[in-house]
Amino acid sequence: FVPTVVFPILFPAICIDTNKFHLVNDPKSYTEAKSFCRATYTGLATVRNSTDMDNLIALVPSNVKRAWIGLEIGDVWMWHWSLPDKGLDFLNWKAGEPQNTTQDKCGAMDHDGKWFESDCDTKRGFICNDHATGHIFIAEVKSWREAQNHCRNLSSDLVSIQSAEENQAVQNVTLSQTVWIGLFKDAWKWSDGSPVIISISFLLCFLPIDKLILVQENMTWSEALSYCREHHVDLVYVTTEEIQERVSEKVKNATSSHVWLGLRYSCSFKFWFWIRLDTGCYQNWAPGQGPDSQYDCGIMGAIESTGGQQWVGLPETEKLNFICVTCAETGDQGV
Repeated sequence: FVPTVVFPILFPAICIDTNKFHLVNDPKSYTEAKSFCRATYTGLATVRNSTDMDNLIALVPSNVKRAWIGLEIGDVWMWHWSLPDKGLDFLNWKAGEPQNTTQDKCGAMDHDGKWFESDCDTKRGFICNDHATGHIFIAEVKSWREAQNHCRNLSSDLVSIQSAEENQAVQNVTLSQTVWIGLFKDAWKWSDGSPVIISISFLLCFLPIDKLILVQENMTWSEALSYCREHHVDLVYVTTEEIQERVSEKVKNATSSHVWLGLRYSCSFKFWFWIRLDTGCYQNWAPGQGPDSQYDCGIMGAIESTGGQQWVGLPETEKLNFICVTCAETGDQGV
């Protein structure tokens, strides 16, 4: 009999103290990292919003491929809204709901405006929460995750209901159909015990600049976004010069003249923004493009595959190659 020896996984750690992140570039197991951060700082890093995420990414040099943060699977399954920072002060569960299950579930609204727990893969219509126009009913049936992606493609999210009045307003637009709302249940938590209110898929791959895949298929911007979110993590966002250099290398192998980025233009507010992170300071616009130019609605950001690899605005209906951020090494239709 030869005993099995299990070696702990050793990574550097990112600690937090008074809202400031600290990289401890001394490989440790997760337990060791957690103890060290609590003894030396406040604890392992927690990420509350996209600003925290920006600061986290900026802190870690490119030669650090993995680092511990304080994200754990707990034993308590909690409900959250898809839209971060929304509380659960108002609840409208139907009798017998939610069920006491220990597995991923999603929330839906019935024709009476009552909420119930459902398998997330069930196909149904859904409600997006649009800040400009209010609640949008989408009749096309999708799974909860597909519905969430659809709403986010519209620069929105699945609806988060905060009051009885808002619940009634949502019910009024459902046409008496059962629909998805933005509730979901999971067991993720931060090591300090606080709930996770930011996308798990992004947190689990919080160093995306080393994980880029060029998809050499021509798709519209929305098709590319959906593809990346279904098969990988997201369309690429270029918020630093280092990421720009990596993207520039990738696009040299493109089969289209331009390559889609996760950059979109708001014709209502006249500004450009990245789909995942807050608008960054880094820019690489081609002459005559960018914030100082005028665009029609339906314009998205792309990068030139030749020349200076600068950014341009193009109609979202154009079909181009695109770059996804991915957590795992993959050869799936990309290079």
